[in-house]
Amino acid sequence: MSMIARPYAVAAYEHAVGANAVAIWENFLKSASQIASDPTVMRMLADPLVSSDDLQKFFLDILKTILSTDQKNFLTLLAQNKRLNALPAVLALFQNMRAVDAKTIAAEVTSAQPLDETYRKMLADKLTQKFNGHVDLSYKVDPDLLGGVMIRAGDKVIDGSVRGKLSRLLDSF
Repeated sequence: MSMIARPYAVAAYEHAVGANAVAIWENFLKSASQIASDPTVMRMLADPLVSSDDLQKFFLDILKTILSTDQKNFLTLLAQNKRLNALPAVLALFQNMRAVDAKTIAAEVTSAQPLDETYRKMLADKLTQKFNGHVDLSYKVDPDLLGGVMIRAGDKVIDGSVRGKLSRLLDSF
């Protein structure tokens, strides 16, 4: 989905920067993304019997109190191209671009077991060096990894998990 969302996110971000309205656009995208993520709305977006015009009207009606003309045009373009379902990915990429501009990168670290503070600090320092900026880390535990860690930072994935290493080994045969 991020490949589909990327051109929209880049266009939205560049426009927002040019208009000095990055925070406003981020709030708009959060609201639109929240609507698109609702299970009922997701079914509507996937239903071929629901027209692009109806979906466009639906989003515009809900968001009308916060929309600028440019944001209406953005939603219209997404609706016409049947890409309203990409709004959560557009938001994620938009936020990533904002963080990169601020030299802050959000990264999610998944490990098989909870990581101790010493390892978290070491990992944060290494990632700060690798990405040449502050790294805002979040952590989650997934016992299916068996061991090691998996790191997602924007559209980059560093798979240092035992499960990933075993998969790569099996693929090499």
